Amino acid sequence: MKLFKKMKMVHKGLRYKLMLAFALMSIIPLLACMYVISLYAFPHQENLINISGVVLMSLVVALLGLLLAKGLVDPVIDMAIEAKIIANGEFGRRLPVSGDDEVGNLAESINTMTQRIKSNLDELKSYGQKMREINIDVHKKVLALSSLLQIGDIISAGAIQLDSVLELAVEKSAMIFDNGFSVLYMAKDETGDFTERLAYGIEEEGLKELAIKRSGQGVFEKVLAERSIFILDKSTKLTRELEEFRALYHVVNLLAIPIFSGKKNLGLFVIGNKLEDYKYKNDDMDLAKVFAKQITIAIESDMLDKKTKELAIKDELTDLYNKNFIVSRLEEEIKRAIFYQRPCSFIVLNVDDFDKFRKTHGELDAEEVLRRIAKLLKDNTVPIGKLGRIGGDEFAMILPEKNKKEACGIAEDIRKKIEGTPLLKNKNVTLTVSVGVSENPIDGVTSDELLKKAMEAIRNAKSSGKNKVVA
Repeated sequence: MKLFKKMKMVHKGLRYKLMLAFALMSIIPLLACMYVISLYAFPHQENLINISGVVLMSLVVALLGLLLAKGLVDPVIDMAIEAKIIANGEFGRRLPVSGDDEVGNLAESINTMTQRIKSNLDELKSYGQKMREINIDVHKKVLALSSLLQIGDIISAGAIQLDSVLELAVEKSAMIFDNGFSVLYMAKDETGDFTERLAYGIEEEGLKELAIKRSGQGVFEKVLAERSIFILDKSTKLTRELEEFRALYHVVNLLAIPIFSGKKNLGLFVIGNKLEDYKYKNDDMDLAKVFAKQITIAIESDMLDKKTKELAIKDELTDLYNKNFIVSRLEEEIKRAIFYQRPCSFIVLNVDDFDKFRKTHGELDAEEVLRRIAKLLKDNTVPIGKLGRIGGDEFAMILPEKNKKEACGIAEDIRKKIEGTPLLKNKNVTLTVSVGVSENPIDGVTSDELLKKAMEAIRNAKSSGKNKVVA
């Protein structure tokens, strides 16, 4: 009684069908037993019809039980096969749901679980792609920051070598993009066109051969005129001019940034890549602008350094006037001499075998010798003359109101004084000088002409034995 109550409460699903199939298939041996008993119990012929009916009924019942069992087993087998395929990674498959029994519920549950796994995997794949993009961006920024710090250290160290800084900036800026390149255009002088000075990552000659006219109307010329950043990527609306520009110079994507200081255009910095379907992000443009700013600072620092040297009038080692001052002052004295019809002489002294002395005694002794010679020249300079150091081991003296003969006498006295004076403390070291003398207007009417004539005289003195004055 308890068993029947339990069966009544259970949902008519897999368990019910299994019990029914078992019951149906259990009738077969029961009917077989009844058949055997009937053969012995009822041997008469008229009972054969009843026995045949029993056998036929047994076969029908067995067939029904077999079909019912097959209907239970086949979905389970198909489900196991599909589940194994799904377990191998084919999460796009779905199990057929044939009913609302336990097998159907299990199939539906597996389908739901498979769909969730597929969604989670797609989400993980999306996260993985985002992480790769983030890692690439981080790598770009770390590389750029490292490069910028390196450039900044060089600039802040003072006395920068402009070419080294520009080369580093151009190379490192190209490396922040995959398949990247960069070009820096500058002018050789203030009136010339902007041409390629440095390039990295470019194999074709297109951008290398490009010349940017100062008054032109091309793509880059407009960038310089407007002083605005030019962007060429998949988001750029292409005009006929831009399409021709792309085809002519073999470019796909680029940023063009003008380099300027005050009202003066210094050059154009171009950075790009050859990636298809690429769009520059704000971070990309910010990095490119920082590199352009570093290039601008380097150029301005170099210009300031040159300007400072031009404005300086004294040589740091000897405290004599430098070459720029001496040449400009000589030009003034020549003009004054021409106006008043008076002579003006120019003397240049070169230390004999000074390079050999430097190699033998070292740089410190060489500097001490130059300072000692400078002091001797100061002590022997006429009050109205100007004395300067115009080269490594070359000194010059302007002698207004002195003709060549008088200048040669002064030069000879200086030559003898240097020859007979020990030039190092506590060391009996002496050197000699070769001297060239020129005079306005006999040897020229400009500072360049007098300097050239004096240098020729020195070469003659060197070739004829050194340690002498030649006019």
